Amino acid sequence: MATTNRSTRIDGIKWIIWFDVNNNRQVQPICPEHHLRLYPVPYIYSNKWGEDAIKLKCEDCNNYYNLPRTFRSEKLYVINRIDAKIFEGMEVINLDDEATPITKKKVESKDNKYFLTAQVMDSKRGVQVVIYAGEKGKAEKTQIFADPKNKRLSFDQKDLKPTDVFLRIEGTFDDGSSHIIEKTSK
Repeated sequence: MATTNRSTRIDGIKWIIWFDVNNNRQVQPICPEHHLRLYPVPYIYSNKWGEDAIKLKCEDCNNYYNLPRTFRSEKLYVINRIDAKIFEGMEVINLDDEATPITKKKVESKDNKYFLTAQVMDSKRGVQVVIYAGEKGKAEKTQIFADPKNKRLSFDQKDLKPTDVFLRIEGTFDDGSSHIIEKTSK
């Protein structure tokens, strides 16, 4: 049995990935305390074994580990959770509709409280710059679009207004024209 060199803890159980003789990925639950393989326990009022079990047992400590779903479903869930971490870090190239990222740059404030991310995107409307900014850890952010073709700045109306984050934003375009979004004094 070939395995990877690390385990993943999900639902309180350690899981290792291994590859069967056909090189298919499999998962095996491991006791978090004794590092022995855990095996399914049959239902009390049923003679169902294996894939339909909802408990696992360690033979060394006789501890039982309850699963939130059947053993078959939990194994699939574990693989999906591990893969989700990989998928999360992948670059997205959107071929369906809007935009394909060309370049991306992230910066943070010195106190690590605020962020700004700028992306150059190639969309069906042409090249545009998208700027995301806000306070780290908060769901609200501002999303500003710089459109060089139309020489204008705009923002996503569903997010924070740019003036909730910045006092002034100015976009200067290649022909020397500029567009400003500025907080007005009350």
